[in-house]
Amino acid sequence: MVATLNERKHPFGLVVTGEAEVWQDALQQIVGPEWLRTYQVRCGNELLQVVKSGVADAAVLDDRAQLGLDVMHILRMIRRVDSALPVVVVTTGVDRRTLENALRLTAFSVVARPLELEELLRQIRRMMVRLDQMLRYGLDE
Repeated sequence: MVATLNERKHPFGLVVTGEAEVWQDALQQIVGPEWLRTYQVRCGNELLQVVKSGVADAAVLDDRAQLGLDVMHILRMIRRVDSALPVVVVTTGVDRRTLENALRLTAFSVVARPLELEELLRQIRRMMVRLDQMLRYGLDE
């Protein structure tokens, strides 16, 4: 038997950095703590510890977050630990090079700044649906 999001014993764990941190209270009110738990990190090592611990189901990485490393470098480090973790990259300039790098590192999506609440909610929903499909059917889409 495969667990689905409805059968999970813990909320969806989302690591938030940069602009996504601003929306934590709103996310808790809209989505609710029984469905979503956010983890705010202050540096790349702390982020990796959260990913390694297994509590993170996804992450939102902001290229302006003061994590001590370039966002693509952090994404590369995450991929060494967890190759399937959905990661949304928030960036100032969505140029060809950024998109190519993100694609190479299998980012879930790349979102242009400013990160609005509606866009963040849309990304979270998409990640939850993807996770649900993976848990239900074992899909690696």
